[in-house]
Amino acid sequence: MNQKVLGCILGAAVGDAMGAATEGRSLRQIEAEFGGRVEEFKAPPSDTPARKRKAGQVTDAFSIPYILTRHLIQAKGKPSRELGKQALLEWGGTEYFEPFAGMTTRSVINRLKQEDNMSLWAFSGRLGNKLYKGHYYALSSNGAATKAYPEGLVSHGDVDKAISDTVELTMCSHDDPYSISGACAVSAAVSEALKDNTSIFEIIQKAIYGSIKGESLAREQSNIWIYPGPSVTKRIEMAVEIALHSGSGDVITELRERIGSGPAIAETVPSALGILIANQGKTMESIYDAVNIGDETSAVASIVGAIAGTYYGADSITEGYLDIINRENNINLQEQAKQIAALW
Repeated sequence: MNQKVLGCILGAAVGDAMGAATEGRSLRQIEAEFGGRVEEFKAPPSDTPARKRKAGQVTDAFSIPYILTRHLIQAKGKPSRELGKQALLEWGGTEYFEPFAGMTTRSVINRLKQEDNMSLWAFSGRLGNKLYKGHYYALSSNGAATKAYPEGLVSHGDVDKAISDTVELTMCSHDDPYSISGACAVSAAVSEALKDNTSIFEIIQKAIYGSIKGESLAREQSNIWIYPGPSVTKRIEMAVEIALHSGSGDVITELRERIGSGPAIAETVPSALGILIANQGKTMESIYDAVNIGDETSAVASIVGAIAGTYYGADSITEGYLDIINRENNINLQEQAKQIAALW
């Protein structure tokens, strides 16, 4: 089981770090920039959010859940909105905040700090989702999903616990049913992937279950914010259909063009799950496709890596990547994996 835990956090880190180089580019732009598909760590180009970062260094997609996991360990696996807020505040004081904080996360942290210098673009109401972004759909961002795998890990395979914990923690930053639905899909998938006798199809089914139950629980919250938006669940089902019925070389293009891989959670999470189905959950193959799908590649690849890494374990990840991630980011993933497993 410890190999599954390590596989999850290592997979998430590898996906994030590898995707940092291709972030914001289209499929064609990635091929033109790098001379083909990216299937190793590369230093991010100067026009990406991760510019000045080294090959193998992570961004917000992994650093936020890494800190959140540490707070969950200290709380003996018991989540709370206050815990989520404290984790965000800690992350807001790191080197990652300025270059990588998304609009929702930046707004939440600034509000928690009670800063008075927020621009109109970053203005928030009660929580970070009350932002002025031109359309409500943009409010449901993928940051809720990238920080959802820790809840799956501490659940010890209890999918319903993973979902309820995710609702609690997600509300501290993304207080809408769509963000929570997508986040619960990820945590439920990770929770199911911890089990020894499961399959990639059962993992996807649990992700769909998580998205449905997560949205339902979110709508029961007294302070939830409701606005128009597409169903994350329906988008996941669409992505699965695309993955099952497209030719092997067309899946990524079809997902990118029909679902999207942008910052909206109704794009990021469904495309990540579609990639997993297309690759039968194989860790590195799934990460490579996520890295090369374009747009929000760090987020998509980090989600893919977390789920696939849990399912197949740390041994499914390229030898030497653990040392690179630990060294380049000054962290110890083995130790965190042991601490998570000790909660069970």
